[in-house]
Parts: sequence; structure tokens; C-alpha cells
Amino acid sequence: MNQSQGSLFSKLLVPLIIVVIVVYLIASAWAGLRNPYQFTVAYADTMETSVTTSGWVVRSEQTVSGAEGVVQLLRNQGEKVGKGQAIAMVYQSETDVESQAELIQLEEDLEALQYATNAESPSGTVLDSQILSAMSSLRNASSTGDYSGLATQTANYRQLVLRREYLLSSEANAAMTQAATDLQARYDALAGDQSGATAITAEESGLFSSYVDGYENLLNPDKLEGLSPKDLAAFSQLTPETEANTLGKLVTDSVWYYAVTVSGDTVSLFETGDSVDVFFDALSETLPVTVYSVGEIQNGEMVVVFRSSQNDSKVEDLRQESGRLIFQSDEGLRIPKEALRVNEDGETGVYVVLAQKARFRPVTVLAEDTDSYLVQANPTDEEDTRILREGDEIILASEELYDGKVVR
Repeated sequence: MNQSQGSLFSKLLVPLIIVVIVVYLIASAWAGLRNPYQFTVAYADTMETSVTTSGWVVRSEQTVSGAEGVVQLLRNQGEKVGKGQAIAMVYQSETDVESQAELIQLEEDLEALQYATNAESPSGTVLDSQILSAMSSLRNASSTGDYSGLATQTANYRQLVLRREYLLSSEANAAMTQAATDLQARYDALAGDQSGATAITAEESGLFSSYVDGYENLLNPDKLEGLSPKDLAAFSQLTPETEANTLGKLVTDSVWYYAVTVSGDTVSLFETGDSVDVFFDALSETLPVTVYSVGEIQNGEMVVVFRSSQNDSKVEDLRQESGRLIFQSDEGLRIPKEALRVNEDGETGVYVVLAQKARFRPVTVLAEDTDSYLVQANPTDEEDTRILREGDEIILASEELYDGKVVR
């Protein structure tokens, strides 16, 4: 082929390719316009009947005041404290603090040595078994990240190891006996010189928290009776103060309350004694509550108070909180409303695509919103394989559908 023939062939081929592409695009568009079927995918979701709100968490609580001197707090956040138990120690000087720390260490060492040298402590295979169990507890704590009992577990393991050493070595036997005598003498001397230490004790039992906001004495369950929307709003205008020497607070009752203002139009949703779930934004968690009281409607609003004792340790530091009141929550598969159909047998369900054909899947409607239904599979019996599953491709169609119809 000479150059002129090749040039002519190129001039004819390029327009031909363009024409083929254009025809293909037009045909595809025309087929799409004529195809009455559209498709979507069923996916798992949740629908809830709820009311967004904001209100106040109310508890029975009392502040814990410190004293002049060096204060050493003895309680952790959320720790239970019994009536009369020490919350903190107050020392006259740093020297007293150091003496107390030494006294505590001496007490731990003495307990370990006394256990190791006690004739009634375990020996032989029983001791070996307990050592293995103690090692396993420490390993599990490390692997799970749960160190809540680490101090006790470590002390137990230490006592068992010392006990084995005491039994295996006569030199260790003598050394431990002498060490116990020396430690006891040092402990007695320090214990007799603790006149500079004063304990701050709990007047009532409760959960300790180092967080205080000044509302401890302003908001309490007694203030909830007859509370109006105006009264509840007034709490936001307060500027509570906390004394400078306050160490924390004790939550003295596991029962807590959540007081909110809602629209009077929702009055039918609330009845004393009803169970509701409240989702606290601050916790990202839902807790069960009970309707404690429903106030009178004033200027289109009313106060509803909820009561609970669920997970009181988690709400011990909550105060003015936003969230949702959830009256009903359903989990299922979300589908568009236009996908729901009734087949020739009177069954309610949807059609899915299987091997390019429409196949019917019976469902039950759990809930609905403006555009969607929340459904679950509803086979007629255990042998019915017509089960709608997450990820199934659902047919949306304006034309008549039937089981087995080719849709692609």
C-alpha cells in the first residue's frame, strides 16, 4: 500500500469509529430510558422514636472539705467509701508525709515476711499451684489491660515467692526471721510518732469524686418537687462557687435524676412509671430511666423528671447535659417505600435480583419515616428460603413484577 492509499484509509476509518461510538451511546441511553427498573441495596439500620432535649442531672451528694496542712488523698475516682472510712490524711509537714509513706511500705513488707515465715502457710504442691495461679492472674491483667487489682495480685505473688525461698534455703529462713524482727521494731517506732496526722473521714457512705462544680448544695432531689420550666431555666443563670479547700464530693445515693424541659405537645409520650432510654451525648451511651414526674404545662412547656440507678458511677460527674429521650428503637433493613409490594398471594415484601430475575422476599414492617421502611425478613416457616438479607439488590419498578420475571 502506497502512502496516498494509507492516508485515504485513515481518513475513512476515523469517522467510521466515531459513528460507531455515537450509535452505541445513543442505543445505551435509549435502552436505559426504556428499562423501567431501578435498583437499590438493602442495608442494616436503626429507626427510633425520640425527642432531643437538654436538662440537669441531679444527685444526693455532699462536698468533702480539707484542712490546714499537707493533704494526701486516699481515694480514687469513683471509689466506694464506707461511712467513717478515711478519704484523705492531713499532715503537718512533708516529713510527716514521708514517714507515713515509709510506714505503709513497712506494713506491706511485714505482711509478706510474716506470711513467708508462718508455719501454717502453704507448702509443696499446694504452694506451686498457687504460684502458677498468681502468675496467670498477672499475665491476664497485662494482656487485658485491667490493672484494677494489680496491687493485690503483685503482693500475693510476692508473698508466695518469699514463702518458697524460705522453705528451700536455711540461710533465707534465718535472714527473713531477722528481717521481720527489724521491720517490726521500725514500724512500731514510726507508728508511735504519727501525732501529726489527721484523717478526714466520710460522714456517709458513697462514691468519691474529685470533680465539684458548686451545684452540690444547689441541686438535690428535694428541689425537684413542683419544678417549673422557669425554675429549671434559672439554674443556668446561677454562678455557683466552690470553697478553696474542697477535696471533692461523695455521691451518697445510687439513685440519680434527669430533669428536662420539653414541649407541651409531647405530653402524651410521658406517663409516670413508664420506661424510657436516655442517650447522653457526653457519654455516647444509652441508659434506662423511668418517668418519675410530669409537671404542668406552662407557656407551652413542661418539666419531666426521670429516675434511675443504672450505671451511677458513670453519671456521677454529669450535670447540665444534652441528649435524646428514646421511646422506641428498632433494628432491621432499610428499604425505600416504593420497593414494598404485595404479591399475588397477598404477601407483603420486596423483589430482589437473583440471576437476572426478580425473586420475592416476604418482610414485616417494623417502622417508617418519610421515605423509608425498616423491615425484617418474614419467611412463612423454617423451610421457607425466601429471606431478605443485608446487601440484597432490591428492585424499584413502576411496571408489574412477578416472581421469576427477567429484569436484566
